[in-house]
Amino acid sequence: MQQHHLSTGFIQLNQRQLFLRTMQNSGGNGSAVIVIPPFAEEMNKSRHLLNAAMRQLAAAGYSCFMLDNYGTGDSAGDLDQASIDIWRDDLYQLLLLLQQQGYQNINFIAVRFGVIQLFDLMNKHILPLPMQQLVLWQPVFDVSKFWQQFVRLKVAEAMAAGNKISQKDLEQQLSEGENIEIAGYPISPAFYHSLLDINSSSPAQLSGIKLQWLETSQLDTVALPVQKMREQLQQHCQLHYTQLKAEPYWQTAELASAEQLIALTLQYLTEGAQHD
Repeated sequence: MQQHHLSTGFIQLNQRQLFLRTMQNSGGNGSAVIVIPPFAEEMNKSRHLLNAAMRQLAAAGYSCFMLDNYGTGDSAGDLDQASIDIWRDDLYQLLLLLQQQGYQNINFIAVRFGVIQLFDLMNKHILPLPMQQLVLWQPVFDVSKFWQQFVRLKVAEAMAAGNKISQKDLEQQLSEGENIEIAGYPISPAFYHSLLDINSSSPAQLSGIKLQWLETSQLDTVALPVQKMREQLQQHCQLHYTQLKAEPYWQTAELASAEQLIALTLQYLTEGAQHD
């Protein structure tokens, strides 16, 4: 079945105008790579790296797709109109579209919160195309930990202005139906409640999948939470873990470069495809 060409621009999914960035290889290998970017400021910090990875993968025969979640990036809507359920439905529709377009299989590059999104999708849907490989950049698996870190931005901002606010106060406002604003991002009660409903445990669909975990750290050893999660994942899939000593590209003040991270991603996806 011939693959069609989806060009970069707006597509309509579930009646929503979403921005899809594509880098395609017309003589492609039938394999699509879907990039699931991180959340909020981390997305702005890592977009240039994801674009570079997509360019190199397209040159190696892959077609790459990155969807801006509704209410984020260049997609329509505002974040306070979005929810994780909307994002999950849109991602699933994109997979169905790629299936209709004639792709034979999919690979994922999921970054930070994107990993939670992917696992949640896989826990709630059977993917419409066989998954070959999965590359995780600096994965976040625990949604409550993610939320805690995100809220910390607001707490720190308030402290700097001489005010005191706690995570509990903010959650109270949300449960009373108020929107809150964190680091310039409007968070609605609906978005918050959809976060609480996420199922980011290791999906059964990981069984037999090759998973590459690329962790960037200043440590010489593997952090304890990372070790624990590795042991858990090893029971589900063929896990390959690599720790890189580099700057934390998702949170540096200036945009960071991450050549090694991109090179390993490329090497892993292209070699893995040859071994299948």
